[in-house]
Amino acid sequence: MITEYFLAFLRANKIKTMALCLSIAFYFALVVIAATLHRAIPEIARLPLKQIGVQTIVQKTGEIPGRMVGAVFPHSNAPVSKEQFNRLAGLPFVEEADLGLYFWYFDTAFFKAALGVDQKNQLFFSILEKNIDQGALQLGQKRIVITAPFSEKQGLTIGDTVALGDKAYVVSAILRPNISGNIIPADFYMDLADALGVVRDSVEMQNIYRLDDGDFGNVVLLRGNPDWRGAKETLIKEVDDKFLVFSEKTFTREISEQLGIVSTAGRLLFIVLGGVLAVAFGLLTIFNVKSREREIAILRMLGWRILDLKKQFIGENMILLCVSILSGSALTLAGLFLLGLQTVKMEIPWDISARPHFLPAENSIERLVSAPLPVHFDIFIYIAATIGFLLLFLAVSLLCFRRINKIKPSEFAT
Repeated sequence: MITEYFLAFLRANKIKTMALCLSIAFYFALVVIAATLHRAIPEIARLPLKQIGVQTIVQKTGEIPGRMVGAVFPHSNAPVSKEQFNRLAGLPFVEEADLGLYFWYFDTAFFKAALGVDQKNQLFFSILEKNIDQGALQLGQKRIVITAPFSEKQGLTIGDTVALGDKAYVVSAILRPNISGNIIPADFYMDLADALGVVRDSVEMQNIYRLDDGDFGNVVLLRGNPDWRGAKETLIKEVDDKFLVFSEKTFTREISEQLGIVSTAGRLLFIVLGGVLAVAFGLLTIFNVKSREREIAILRMLGWRILDLKKQFIGENMILLCVSILSGSALTLAGLFLLGLQTVKMEIPWDISARPHFLPAENSIERLVSAPLPVHFDIFIYIAATIGFLLLFLAVSLLCFRRINKIKPSEFAT
């Protein structure tokens, strides 16, 4: 490659060359960052469940009550019998399981969301223990623990009571905000036996469900063996096909849509932008050849072959592309560093959050899960993007070199 000709061309076309290199660098960085985000989606999807130490939550499709009076179950929280819970706990991938009873309570005072927990199990109970802010965790015998937002909104403190019908429950502790990672959002937590007593007194629940004397719940947490490979959802639905299964797998589509960068519109934008840059690179290559036709003709007279000329221009384009990729690499590292400092807020789907969307004025439940973006530099994505760009622009260069074959030295002999 004749370096002098290349440098002369750069001096004569500083702005155009710089604009093209920066454009390619920017697009290279976008491609690597987008691919990194796409690869991180499964890990992002696990964040909400990771906050409560499980991989799977099971609920059951139920009925919609005729009236919102007293204790009612959300439509996605139908009763799960103790026998069904035991079958779920015995599935081959399950290491630990827990059963909770989630319900809303409507009265003339204010809306309440409650979760009854079985103190014999540890998944729910350990979450509560870790999040005590004031007081002591004491459940049962009409004692409850409440969340900080519920305490502030209703002006409640330790020792106060919360009425559910004709029964009063004493506040024994106050929890930090966002208990359970918002997967099972409740205003207060009580012993499972107390929760069963409240629910069995509900006329609305008795009208649509058969509430027998045995224990039951409507939210099942399953902590499984992370190394187990198999169709968890299939095994769970074999127990009851009405089960709703929530896991990192079911979150992936929701989070993909929320990130937007890998959406259909996002992919279309990348394709269009990539096409524009490929055309721009091709036009610059053609302009490069066109503006240096006399030089090419003289080189032909001096004995340069067509192959030698192609090598010259391929070398020049590869240098420009390498400079662009190096600049793009710096932009990529900067972009990934800034993304790593960001917090992604994911709205939990209504079915799993059980938020009463028809009561926006009264509802104080936070549905957003916040977590740092788990993005990091992936050498395999970087290498793949680099090879892809090299091949793409090498192909563009080869297609544009047809112009060299049409240059006739005789036309420049005078």
